[in-house]
Amino acid sequence: MKNLKPALLFTRISIFYFLLPWVLMRFTMPEKASGIAAKYYMISDMPDLVGLLIAIGWAVLLVAFVIGFKKKISYGLVLFLHALGTAFTIPQLIIGTAGMKILFFAAIPVIGAMLLLYQLRDQDTLFTVDRVRRAKLR
Repeated sequence: MKNLKPALLFTRISIFYFLLPWVLMRFTMPEKASGIAAKYYMISDMPDLVGLLIAIGWAVLLVAFVIGFKKKISYGLVLFLHALGTAFTIPQLIIGTAGMKILFFAAIPVIGAMLLLYQLRDQDTLFTVDRVRRAKLR
């Protein structure tokens, strides 16, 4: 299982890198984030403050995720929120329909990677805060 640790680290960093542009967009282009919320999540006229709070929440969660802090919570929330967001795009994931968007399909293997990382979170110890904290307690 020694070879598993680098693969889990790479998976964690890859997921972070996959989600980072969406989080940054919420800060840099709030009008685009509001447009996406209206189009896909049926949330119209989202106040800028709400968008900013969502951006801050996602940023904190994503940092906790990438550093391996409170893995059961951070990995679980990232998985849940991404899967929930993907569920709202199911019409774009139906092959052969006019609404199908091929780029949306990237979300599906990411959910698989997130689920795998969540299931193996206890083995994911390479460069995590939890590992450093446990080492100091010994």
